[in-house]
Amino acid sequence: METTFRGVFLTSRNPEATAGFYRDVALLPIETVGDPGSYVYWRLDRGGMQVAIHDSAAFADYAHPPVPDSNLTHLYFRIDDREAFLAHLDGLGITPLAADDVVITVADPDGRKVMFGTA
Repeated sequence: METTFRGVFLTSRNPEATAGFYRDVALLPIETVGDPGSYVYWRLDRGGMQVAIHDSAAFADYAHPPVPDSNLTHLYFRIDDREAFLAHLDGLGITPLAADDVVITVADPDGRKVMFGTA
């Protein structure tokens, strides 16, 4: 038997804003999936890997409420150019929570710490 990592599901009190953050900051082409009035979520599905953002109340049986201070959800994106990414954040009016020679950490709208690094 073989196991394959499929993706990461995030929950959010405001999933549309969280999806916008990942679209604008991480430049991910996240799409809206589902029918308004029933169940809607936001998704990036690329190369068999998925990042999905669900409304925390609708996903309550699994993960409500979101816990921003938890290290259970940890996202790390690789970037090619640290200085260009810092300039990108500056253009969006986002101040990093932390930055060193390799990793820049920002908070998403739910308070999750998201790392962008050159390693």
